[in-house]
Amino acid sequence: MELLIRHTYSDIYRFIRWKIHNDELAWDLAQTVYEKAWAKLDSYQNKQGSFRAWLMAIARNVCIDYFRSKGARQAELNQSLSDEITVEGDFLEGILLREEVKQVYAAIYSLPEEQRDALLLRYKYEFTFTEIAAVTDEPESTVKSRVSRSLIKLRDLLRYSKQEDISQPLKKGAGK
Repeated sequence: MELLIRHTYSDIYRFIRWKIHNDELAWDLAQTVYEKAWAKLDSYQNKQGSFRAWLMAIARNVCIDYFRSKGARQAELNQSLSDEITVEGDFLEGILLREEVKQVYAAIYSLPEEQRDALLLRYKYEFTFTEIAAVTDEPESTVKSRVSRSLIKLRDLLRYSKQEDISQPLKKGAGK
C-alpha cells in the first residue's frame, strides 16, 4: 500500500487542491481518500479501470462530500488565484503573464463542474477517456463530449477576453 500511495499521492493531492483551493485541507482530504481506499480495497476491480482512476473517483467523491458538509465555506471557494501563481523575471512580463493565467483560470472556472473535471483529468493528469469515464461514472461518449464542448467554450471565452485587451484604451487614446 505504501508503494501505491507514493506512486499516486501527488496526483490525488493536486486534484483535490484544484477543487478545494486550500493546501492544508487538501492534505487532510487526500489522507481521507487513502483511508477510504484502504477500507474499500476489496471492492476494487481491475476491469473497471486503473487503480489510479479508482483513487481519483474516491477523491472526487471526497470533494463532493466536503462541499456538501457544513465545513465548506464560500470564502474558500472564492480564494484569489493570485496566491497560486508565482512569476519570476521582468516585472512587466510577470504582470502580463499573471493576467493571462488569471484569464485562463477564470475561463476554466466558468465551465460547469462536470466539464471542468473532465478537462482537468484529461489534460492535467493525462487520463484516457475510459479512465475518466470510470472516475466520473459516466459513459465514455459523454466524457468525450464534455471534453470537446469544454475546449470549444474555452476557446470562445479566451478569444472574447483577448478582444477586451487592457491595451485597447491606450490605443484609442493614442489617436487623439
